[in-house]
Amino acid sequence: MAEPYTLDFPETLPAERRDQHWWVESDGVEVRLSNLDKVLWPESGHTKGDLLAYYWNAATFILPHLAGRPLTLKRMPDGIGGSHFYQKDAPDYTPEWMPRCAIEPEDGKIDEMLMVDRPAHLLFVVNLGAIELHPLHSGCESYDCPDYLVFDLDPFQPAGFEETLAVAHHVGAALDALGLNGYPKTSGATGIQVYVPVAPDHTFAETRQLAERIGLMIERADPERVTMEWSVSERAGRVFIDHNMNRRAASLAAAYSVRPLPDAPVSTPLDWDEIEEASVRPNLFRIDNVMERLAERGDIFAPVVERHQRLDAALERLEIERAPDDISEGRVRQVIKPARS
Repeated sequence: MAEPYTLDFPETLPAERRDQHWWVESDGVEVRLSNLDKVLWPESGHTKGDLLAYYWNAATFILPHLAGRPLTLKRMPDGIGGSHFYQKDAPDYTPEWMPRCAIEPEDGKIDEMLMVDRPAHLLFVVNLGAIELHPLHSGCESYDCPDYLVFDLDPFQPAGFEETLAVAHHVGAALDALGLNGYPKTSGATGIQVYVPVAPDHTFAETRQLAERIGLMIERADPERVTMEWSVSERAGRVFIDHNMNRRAASLAAAYSVRPLPDAPVSTPLDWDEIEEASVRPNLFRIDNVMERLAERGDIFAPVVERHQRLDAALERLEIERAPDDISEGRVRQVIKPARS
């Protein structure tokens, strides 16, 4: 039988093997895990056990950015070389101790989306083959109002990561001029994302319009490197600023999420000095080394969930009217938080 782990982490995943499964006791419940020896990254040999052990160790950092948020699951049970599928509804075999958010879309079908508040919840979701974790931009109990505005910067060849860092610098400068704080992170792939924490009474329509207006200003200032073109064929050689990520049903890989790419890169928060100095690269932070950075730096992304900012002055300065949001992407029907969750 193959070994379940190829990597060492500060804390060993406390998994006990019984017959065909492994079990971890956490938060007063037992979590059943399966196929820890399955190779999810063929080139490096990293296993499902490695993935679970990483999330167990990174739980302190990632849970604040997942707690209370419905998750869209991208399940890849056969690893990064296999097929994948997206799932919003909790599987039928979800244990009763998993919290869920019941959302009713416009078509009337209710999705009970999983939420991850504790390490046990995290292990259950990752065990489903969810290599990366995609929380919504708002919590279940405040579904109508985003917790942050996001600039999703995506380079199109021959533009690369260097150009993306330059555009992230533009975003930072624009936010500074508007009196707003932004917090960048690597996407874990080729892009950069800048999050702007938002006070809880702004709408998605407002954050989307503000991101669009700032993006258009940056495009006008640097048309050689920046595009807001919706047509993919028109983006070649430039960095696309996707303002439409600011909507209810949209989601991005969370900070500290592993990505299903070679070498298992991790979406990692940056500071603005690293953006300015262009001292980072897409695969610099990986499942095999990022814990060292986290131990040294801590959660530098914490302000995203702790320091809410009002957008009124920025909206007024850019002549954007306060606007209600539409409800085409559903309403929350129920927050399901079992007593043992």
